[in-house]
Parts: sequence; C-alpha cells; structure tokens
Amino acid sequence: MSTKTLTTAAELEQMPDDDSVRTELDQGELITMPPAGLDHCDCGAEITRLLGNFVREHALGKVYSGEAGFRLSDDTVRAPGVAFVRKERVATVHRRGFGVGAPDLAVESFSPNDSVRQLMRKVKQYFAAGCHTVWIVYPDRREIQILDAKGTDRLLGPEDTLEAPELLPGFSAPVAPIFG
Repeated sequence: MSTKTLTTAAELEQMPDDDSVRTELDQGELITMPPAGLDHCDCGAEITRLLGNFVREHALGKVYSGEAGFRLSDDTVRAPGVAFVRKERVATVHRRGFGVGAPDLAVESFSPNDSVRQLMRKVKQYFAAGCHTVWIVYPDRREIQILDAKGTDRLLGPEDTLEAPELLPGFSAPVAPIFG
C-alpha cells in the first residue's frame, strides 16, 4: 500500500516558481490545473477590471488576479480567479508570498475540466477560512452564482445586475457584458 506525500503551505511557498503549471494545495495534496480556456479568462479579466477600477476609485482595499495564492490553513492554499480584500484587512492578509487567510470575495470560474464536487469543496474551504462571499462564474451558461457565508445562494443571468452591497457599497455591473 502506498502512502501519499503531504505538503504544507510553507513547503509550497518555498517550491521553485514554475510558470508552466498552476498549483493549489488541498489539505496537503498538490493539485495541478491545466491552463484555462479563453472564455474562462475573458470573464475573469472583465471582473478583475470592473472590481479593480471600482475598488481603486473608492479606496476600498485590493483586488488580486488569478495567480494570487491565499493560505486558508497550514495545508490548504487556493488561488481564486479574482480576489478582493477589504482595506481594513489588507495589512493582515497581504505579505510577501501567499496571502494569510481567505479573501473577502473569491471569484471562481467553472470550466469544463472542473467537477462540481471539487468546486464546492473550494467554496467550503473559503468560508471556513473567513471568506464573506464567493462568486462562481459559468461562462458556458452565462450565469453567475452568488454564495455568502450566511448561506445565501442566488443565480444571476445576463439580464441581472451584479452587486455586493455589504462588501462593495455602490458597486453595480450588468452581468451580460462580463460574458463578452
């Protein structure tokens, strides 16, 4: 019987940077992910632009793109497609290397390579580490699922408006343009 070699977040942080592979750590297990498709990246880039501009204009905190790792626990590091950390938390989360704790908002894009079970596992890990809200973007369906730590679950379609009143007061963006 073989035994798995488990890795810690500290060990992952010390590994050589390999731009050819995106890696996350799930309870000690290294998870490599194939490159994302263009639809996936297009939606992520649009959300990064929308959030980044709004957050900068209103001095609300920091927005991070999809390569930013967040240490959710000693054995779990996740890199959401887009992440937002409120101004009052930036000093405790942002440091050299992986962020400490969960972002306030994590945005994940569902791709054909993903399994719903694995994606929901990530969502649970974000919430367990203190995340406030998770947006799951479904490019093929042109929908965005909004989940929050209180258990609220809403599904937005192209005719809806994306908002986050508790995290981003005043932020409002039509959903349709996010999908190009």
